[in-house]
Amino acid sequence: MLFRILWSVVGVSAALGLAMPMAAADLNLPVATRVISFLQPAPSGTVPTAIVYQPGNAASESEAASIERAGPLAAGRGTLRLKRVSANALGGLAGVRVAFVTSGLRDQQVQIGAAAARLSILTITSDLGCVQAGHCAVAISSSPRVQITVSRAAAKAANIHFGSAFLMLVKEI
Repeated sequence: MLFRILWSVVGVSAALGLAMPMAAADLNLPVATRVISFLQPAPSGTVPTAIVYQPGNAASESEAASIERAGPLAAGRGTLRLKRVSANALGGLAGVRVAFVTSGLRDQQVQIGAAAARLSILTITSDLGCVQAGHCAVAISSSPRVQITVSRAAAKAANIHFGSAFLMLVKEI
């Protein structure tokens, strides 16, 4: 019986991405896809999703590759269709509903936030500083425990709405 309980805990941890080794800056994709499922209205079908990265930045390119390798990703009743968009060519965000913002983009966060607000794009990142500055809507920290932080200002600017049950579970700033 104890073995069965232990095995269940290990299985749940692995399913949530808690047991997988991740680099400090890697985005916790199982949690990110769960966040997307709380969007109002909920996404369904194919959900155009960008991976915003900086060519030539090793950390950013590595995180983008890690996100791509995880695909295809399901988010609620939707399936994320991933495409890379260079932080220097944000016009590529047209038609996108969600953007994963990789680490190492501090110098481009203002432009990314402005594009997300203009195009009503949910931005998700592992960089808490982007959310604290109001340029990204959601940050997911995985260490020492999973913490989801939502920027009210960035979400409002991008006309992003979440279900009330979700907002009770996260830290809003």
